[in-house]
Amino acid sequence: MPFNLTVKKMIALVIVVLVFALVICVFYGYYHFNVLVEKDKEELFNHTGNSEKLVTKEDLDHLPNNMKDYLIKVGVIGKCKDCHAIIKQSGQIKQKQDGKWANFIAKQFVTAKPIGFVWAARAFPVFVKDKSIEGVGEVNISFLGLRSIAVHQSKETNESALGRCLGELTLYPIGFLNNDITWKYIDENSIKATITVGGTTTEGVFYFDKNGLIDRFESKRYRDETLEDFTGKVENYQTKCGLHIPTKMKAIWNLKNGDFEYFNCNIIDYRIE
Repeated sequence: MPFNLTVKKMIALVIVVLVFALVICVFYGYYHFNVLVEKDKEELFNHTGNSEKLVTKEDLDHLPNNMKDYLIKVGVIGKCKDCHAIIKQSGQIKQKQDGKWANFIAKQFVTAKPIGFVWAARAFPVFVKDKSIEGVGEVNISFLGLRSIAVHQSKETNESALGRCLGELTLYPIGFLNNDITWKYIDENSIKATITVGGTTTEGVFYFDKNGLIDRFESKRYRDETLEDFTGKVENYQTKCGLHIPTKMKAIWNLKNGDFEYFNCNIIDYRIE
């Protein structure tokens, strides 16, 4: 009997030690991940002068009328030209058409001048960091923030990251004023944007709904190494920090065998610094 008790105590001790070690690993991974995100965020923000000059009506003069009307409706006039948006999201993501949805929580940092973003998401036990800074993109997928499972750095990654950046400017529409974007009017309900940052160029088409608000963005983006049609849909516009922005988003691959929605999210917090 004493021997059995000793064995049970040893097993219990081992379990406690393993659980403690796991908790330490999780906390360290979370800390390590946040350090990398903070480093990227500071690099992104440091490219912006943050003079806090305000947008004037004259700043919209070079734009086609449908984009000009949209920007007036969403309230960019009188807002800071070169501040930053910090956005918190909750949503779902999946890797395969027949795969399961994984819940995630994310924080996104966005700048308008120069245009860029850093997106940090946790879909336990997978952590994802996506960014576009000065036209250079990177996707880093890690296990618990401790060990990278995959890191994507290439010309294709640069283009896809900048394409995401362009399409998501509805979240921080001050960026539409950036001179790195050139515009081609298609009709009153659509407009083509081409953006070049740091040697990387991409393009896409924005579509307006009956209220003159952007409701979707279509472009071509790389899925792994294959160029595919892509659609980003936005809805449920609300006023946040004086800007009228969409608070729900969906990302869809328009594949030959059918549409594949792989991402959706809601904005749960929004601030401008």
